Amino acid sequence: MQQGIDSRAMFATYITKLPRLLILAVAGALLGSGLNLFVTLVKTRDVCYVSETEYYIDFADGRYEARDYYNAFTWNEYVLGSDLVLGRAMEYLGSGYDRDQVKEMLRAEMLSDVRYLTIYVRGQEPAQVAEVRDAVRKAMEELGAGKDEFDSIDQIDDQGIVQEALPSFGWRAAFLGAVIAAGIGVFVIAFRFCMGSAFYTKGDITAQLGIPVCGMTFHKGRRRIGSKEGAVYQRQAEMLAGNLKMLAEHYPRIMLMDASDGQEAALFLQDMRERGLADCSNFQVYDTKECADETFVVVAVIPFGKVYREKITDEMDYVRQHGGRVVSAVLTQSDRAWMELYYAGGRKK
Repeated sequence: MQQGIDSRAMFATYITKLPRLLILAVAGALLGSGLNLFVTLVKTRDVCYVSETEYYIDFADGRYEARDYYNAFTWNEYVLGSDLVLGRAMEYLGSGYDRDQVKEMLRAEMLSDVRYLTIYVRGQEPAQVAEVRDAVRKAMEELGAGKDEFDSIDQIDDQGIVQEALPSFGWRAAFLGAVIAAGIGVFVIAFRFCMGSAFYTKGDITAQLGIPVCGMTFHKGRRRIGSKEGAVYQRQAEMLAGNLKMLAEHYPRIMLMDASDGQEAALFLQDMRERGLADCSNFQVYDTKECADETFVVVAVIPFGKVYREKITDEMDYVRQHGGRVVSAVLTQSDRAWMELYYAGGRKK
């Protein structure tokens, strides 16, 4: 593990990963909304119908205690399910209905004014809901006429029978999916960065592997000639060329070693030849067979931003066991945008 976190490097990593995080968030939003749509479609298979009927309760004069008793709780728990309402309604419905089933279909609601009562009938068949509604209406009117507490109970509004509206949380599901997906992306980036298995700067290599770094190369792409960023690239190229030249002067044969079967080393050697960084006759890609019986020096070629620490450490140990000496390293294929952000506050370095 790293002994400390380079906050500037982490900031640069997050900024350069923003497009991927945005794509991940969009994918999460699509997944979340898709799952919500699937759940909604499953629920619609058991769609229900609801009847909403409002009654006006005319309490008898002087029966003020009845106003306190007949509240929403009393109607739901004691009155609607009693023989006075449900029992009488079952007589109108006949033997084709189950009393417990009809009771589950009923719900009462009362706001601040106890004179206004709303009764909901909920069921899966519109015809069944209509029959229960009509039977309950008759039972309620009889209750109002037969109980001393009331002068009458009359239906004053009927909203008809409508399909029950299912709550839709499409935008919430999309937002939650985007947040979760982006959060996972942020966590993965932070985890990989904090594990220290990827190399982003020359300092990372020196701190973790204990070897000096010749310099770095960049992805081939736009170059802002004359800008301060361009000066950074130019200075890095000068340091790399100078250090490679110094190594070539000291060692007649230098092996370029990587942890990807020579691919990174071959690309770097080709880059050296194209740019004329040093006398390339002194450099070659490491081959175990050619170096089996002699002492040799090695430059480790490490790609930018890849999980590489454990792999390159194993390769370096292998080289040392076979008589090789790792004298330096080079950081290749560095991301230009990342480096611009990283050196934004220290371009003179």
